[in-house]
Amino acid sequence: MPDQQPPASLSEIATDWCMRLHFDECSDADREAFQRWHDADPSHAAEYATICRIWNVSAQLPARPVTPIKAKPRRRYHSSWARAAVVVLACGAIWVTGWSAGVLPGSVRYYAAQDTRHQVILPDLSQVELNRNSDLLYLGYNDQRRVVLTDGEAYFDVQHNVEKPFVVAADNANVRVTGTHFNVWTAPQQTTVTLTQGAVQVTHNDQRAELTPGMQATLMPGRELQLGRVDPARASAWRKGKLMLDDISLRDALPLINRYLNTPLQLNDREAGELRFGGIYDTAELEQLVAALPQILPVTMHLADGVRLISSRSTR
Repeated sequence: MPDQQPPASLSEIATDWCMRLHFDECSDADREAFQRWHDADPSHAAEYATICRIWNVSAQLPARPVTPIKAKPRRRYHSSWARAAVVVLACGAIWVTGWSAGVLPGSVRYYAAQDTRHQVILPDLSQVELNRNSDLLYLGYNDQRRVVLTDGEAYFDVQHNVEKPFVVAADNANVRVTGTHFNVWTAPQQTTVTLTQGAVQVTHNDQRAELTPGMQATLMPGRELQLGRVDPARASAWRKGKLMLDDISLRDALPLINRYLNTPLQLNDREAGELRFGGIYDTAELEQLVAALPQILPVTMHLADGVRLISSRSTR
């Protein structure tokens, strides 16, 4: 009589879908089947989102050499869910050992802010305020606290712990502290770290800088680390619903403005990007600023492919 396999759990099914969709051999038929399963029940979508967050955590773990072992003969199951079960069980078995060796995190948390700012307390009791459209991944190792922040903005009030440094991994920099207050704005094209209180160490490729209160580090791909003196209150004005632009180029202003817009702005020519302006704006009313741009600057705007293209009048 053939073995009767127990039905796969929701977690096992979601894990199997996550693995299938992350590999190139996933077919269009697979994707259509996944969409039907995903949309069939809200619990399917929630469990799949959870598994994907775990998958993303694994991408942050350091690579470790793998020692091949000789597999023992075992039954071959017809159900594809058995593969997912093996992965889940294997991860659970090595997690405790990995944490004690400092390789795997003992605490993992994911936080997100969508249309409004969001305040969170991390497992180490550090406090973080996330700007809208920002998310954060917390990994608590036995020798450090690590946060992953990409394409977002956050203000950190870090709980002091000399034995467990607090490291923020952003798009273009790592920020290392033991306890302090600082703001991080980050996107693929630029990362800005502004220190309010305490001290932080910023690294960018092979460059390193120590910041003291009132200092700001700007880091961009392929560029030297830049340091300057600023008013920290301006960098964190978003916490009070304000966006402060101080004689800034339109090219540098757009990433700051787009965080608050449903339809983003995009430069259509180089001349428009070099234009400069400034002011203090309410983040809830930035659409008014966008509407006024053709009156503030010599530019025109038109909608194309879901973005608002900004062109210099001199190029028309």
